[in-house]
Amino acid sequence: MIEIPRYGARKDQDETWTIFDRRTGLAAERSGLILERLNSNVVLGLIQILRAD
Repeated sequence: MIEIPRYGARKDQDETWTIFDRRTGLAAERSGLILERLNSNVVLGLIQILRAD
């Protein structure tokens, strides 16, 4: 069975991105930072870091 990654990214109406936790549907948090209002250049790298944990 293929496991669905816990974290995903969604584009918001203001053209920024949010990394969200698929288990809760809420914006992901890392080291006290809420991962929303991000630009597209950092989203993929942050998702990779989160998935590595």
